[in-house]
Amino acid sequence: MEDDPEYYCNNGNIVREFKFPSPAPTPYDDVDNLLGKHIWKFRIKELLGVGAFSKVFLAHNMEEGGLFAVKMINKERMYQDLRVKSSIEREVGVLKFLNHDRIVQLEATMETEQHLCIVLEYIQGGELFDFVQHMHNDIHQVGIQSNIDELLIKRLALELIQVVLWLHEHNIVHRDLKLENILVYFDEQTGDPHIKVTDFGLARIVNPQEPKLTTRCGSEEYAAPEIVQSLGYDGRLTDTWSIGIIVFALLVGYLPFTYDVSKGEKISHLFHRIVMAQVKWPQNDNISLEAKEVVEQILVRNPDKRARLQQVVLLPWFTT
Repeated sequence: MEDDPEYYCNNGNIVREFKFPSPAPTPYDDVDNLLGKHIWKFRIKELLGVGAFSKVFLAHNMEEGGLFAVKMINKERMYQDLRVKSSIEREVGVLKFLNHDRIVQLEATMETEQHLCIVLEYIQGGELFDFVQHMHNDIHQVGIQSNIDELLIKRLALELIQVVLWLHEHNIVHRDLKLENILVYFDEQTGDPHIKVTDFGLARIVNPQEPKLTTRCGSEEYAAPEIVQSLGYDGRLTDTWSIGIIVFALLVGYLPFTYDVSKGEKISHLFHRIVMAQVKWPQNDNISLEAKEVVEQILVRNPDKRARLQQVVLLPWFTT
């Protein structure tokens, strides 16, 4: 059952949910005045972002060197919403077992009197969401779809598929794959962009013999039809659907299924479009048929007929 606190890892052993340790608290709990101060071996340099329950800071490791992202979560607010607490514990619990070049690495966890701190690998390039926007803004300045770089898009898509395949082989489903949860970095020598997956707050370690899940979660625009319809689902196949959404966005510059509040549309309109699973490509596009085939093989309404990632990587777009 999905609510069972025991998770299965790939070697067949049972792994229980991670709980934060309780080391001696550090004296710095005034988050707004942390700049220039130290938490353990990390010197806080600047504020990177603010969320509903946390703030993320750029920090320098004063002992080993290097920059890291320190996510500080307010305990009081977190304990007011046990779903947030569960999400944080799940994310750290999963990340402790992951070591992959395409996954943002967990460096450390700490606890102060008022905050939980998660120290993560710092990725300087930002979100894939912003990368896609910039790429397609540049394209449209020249001409509609005229300069689309399918070789680049293919490589990024393949990197994403390969890391998700790796997760699935280790019986982990992400359940919240989206442009905002994929970070971009640039090779120091070649300047080529590459991706890393982040935000494992909804991830599950599943029993491969009984992979069916029931919790409706993730971001609506990336949700598979079986999630929208509140059916039981295989997280590997819903992850695959989300990859199809992401590849479409890489090729076109926007998501395939949305709804427009300014036109009086409601989220039910989005859900209807997802369930219908009718992919509409822009007119006069310059996208290859092979690239479109990848998306259309993935964005299939019936999960039993949806292409598996092992099949997707064998499609002509990736093999030619």
